[in-house]
Amino acid sequence: MKIFGFEIRKASKAEVSSIPAYSAGGPGIHLASRSYPMLLSTVYRCVDLISDSVAVLPLEIFKTDALGYKIKDRLHPLYELLDLEPNENMTRYVFFKTIMSSVLLTGNGYAYIEREGTKPVQLVYIPSSMVSIQWIIDSNGIRRKRYMVAGFKELVEPMDMIHVLNFSYDGIIGVSTLTHARQTLGIATSSEEHAAGFFKGGGSVSGVLTVEGPRLDKKQKDQIYSTWKERINPDTGSPAGIAVLEGNMKYQPISINPKDAQLLESRQFNVVDICRFFSVSPVKAFDLSKSSYSTIEATQLEYLTDTVLAVITKIEQEINRKVFLPSERNMYHAEFNTSAILRADKAAQGAFWKDMANIGAATPNEVRREIGMSRIDDGDEAFVQVNVQTLKNAIKEKAEMSDKISVNE
Repeated sequence: MKIFGFEIRKASKAEVSSIPAYSAGGPGIHLASRSYPMLLSTVYRCVDLISDSVAVLPLEIFKTDALGYKIKDRLHPLYELLDLEPNENMTRYVFFKTIMSSVLLTGNGYAYIEREGTKPVQLVYIPSSMVSIQWIIDSNGIRRKRYMVAGFKELVEPMDMIHVLNFSYDGIIGVSTLTHARQTLGIATSSEEHAAGFFKGGGSVSGVLTVEGPRLDKKQKDQIYSTWKERINPDTGSPAGIAVLEGNMKYQPISINPKDAQLLESRQFNVVDICRFFSVSPVKAFDLSKSSYSTIEATQLEYLTDTVLAVITKIEQEINRKVFLPSERNMYHAEFNTSAILRADKAAQGAFWKDMANIGAATPNEVRREIGMSRIDDGDEAFVQVNVQTLKNAIKEKAEMSDKISVNE
């Protein structure tokens, strides 16, 4: 049958076991609640940064020849599907950004593989709140995993579901980063709410207004409250208003100020603590309080090796084992082109291709192609520097030179 425009493959006949289903969203995390932490600027920045870092990378197909060399294959039937348009509603950028956002916020990212026969024709993103995992017992008594998708009448087999996990305790279901960081997020949210309440109150502190003399009745108290609120409350348009006290009145503040409460320090620490959970340096979250140019440069390299590399590796492996046919896996594989990250850094891009050209690893036309320039005549031959040689040749030439000198003498 077809749902959402794609065909659902039938699972093998089996009896569904009594093993409870895992919740795809992780404990306590649901589609409606995951947007609330995104109101915190640090969470938003970390999720946006990591998902963007994956989405900007081209996903290319390579063919491995008999000698183990990789050759980019743009003619493969799946090249357009993986690198341009995974489905009719999304570009590659939107697809992988959505997948990674789901992975970070809910612990799991799902995409159904729509096939015509055995050929994949679409990768359809499915929200994690619509997916749960069921275990079935097949006719041989073997327990097997299946995906139950809301609205589907049949279970989906693992080979037809791209499943990218966040941190996982069992390798079956991922756990949201928000789940591990819920205490820190609660503290950060409370800090932001406290700061908002402080500024909404005009930046003033609460206190006690004492009146010397006879006891006040309720009407007099209400009149004083009303006058004070009119002069001080920000809703009246005069948060910095001046209240005139009678001769027998005295105002005494009773709450501590933001500095004494270390409000600013707490909010800054929240940034660092949230970044730890997402494996992102505070510098990448625009906390430049303890950074320098050398720090930023080192941070960028650390981010690529410690954060982005791990993410793209698990996506590549999941796609390679499910999108390609078993007969193709030894010859073809999909790989993110990380050199795309160098586009914004022209100095690093130039240094990289200069080194590749100097050792003969790239021809002038290959370099020009990668930096978006047209090819030139006679640019398909590699060049190497000639001012270096092996130690063996250096000793040989020295010996030959000595012999020539001896003969001349």
